[in-house]
Amino acid sequence: MSDVTLGFKAFDPHELLVHFMAVEAGLYRRENLNITLTDITFVADTELPPDVFQASCGAALTSAIRGLPQRVLFVAVDRPMFWIWTQEPVSALAGFRGRRLATFPVQAPPYNLARVILGQAGVNADSDVQLLPARDDVARIGLLRSGSADGAVLSSAVPPARLTALGLHQTCFFGDHLRLPTTGLGVDRSMLERDPGLVSALTNVHRESLHLIHAEPDRTAAILSGWFGVETEHASITAELYASAFTRDGRTTAEIAEQAIAAIGGALNVTAPPDWRTVYPFD
Repeated sequence: MSDVTLGFKAFDPHELLVHFMAVEAGLYRRENLNITLTDITFVADTELPPDVFQASCGAALTSAIRGLPQRVLFVAVDRPMFWIWTQEPVSALAGFRGRRLATFPVQAPPYNLARVILGQAGVNADSDVQLLPARDDVARIGLLRSGSADGAVLSSAVPPARLTALGLHQTCFFGDHLRLPTTGLGVDRSMLERDPGLVSALTNVHRESLHLIHAEPDRTAAILSGWFGVETEHASITAELYASAFTRDGRTTAEIAEQAIAAIGGALNVTAPPDWRTVYPFD
């Protein structure tokens, strides 16, 4: 039995649906893999142990751009699963000029993604809109519903169907505005040499799990209900919606990878390393 530590930044379907599909389908057990989850939200990039795999490809990319030896082995999602919601309809992102937007904490990748898509709409995130970093979806929803924010960036932890039932309005889905590998499997490059068999086994399991997310919507819906608290009445439509954001084969394209490097590098004001193409699996 091989022990594997899988780190996550958010306990939500965006990062962990592939993992729990592998659990429910018995894929780890079949390959003699013992998986332990660990929250790496507050672990600095430079302090992440080299044998820890991480589900957040966005964080792995950020680390790689900053010069750390991260490699993304598998891309689960390259249409970022974040949404902007409002109490009153806002027809376009340009409508956020002069408004307040509750966002993720500054150090979290979705904070920079929000800045990027606002910029694409001609909204200067530094001067045209007031960004209100908040710790989690609960806080962001609270700011929105209390009138302390005009909009909120929310994650896949809160099903869109639930938010619609609350009377909130969806302004945009990040994945429609920005293609960027955000979740999958990332690891220190030293693991590729130290334990290539383990790397290959885990990657293959996650690729098979990804196939099941697309092929078995009923099982996906059950996982969303059982592991992520999605209400039964919302589970099927949420499974269909979320599956549409996941890749089919665990890969992305060179074009999407290059756009991701440029977008995150620009947000961080960091020049991408010359070997950036080795960060992603797109061959």
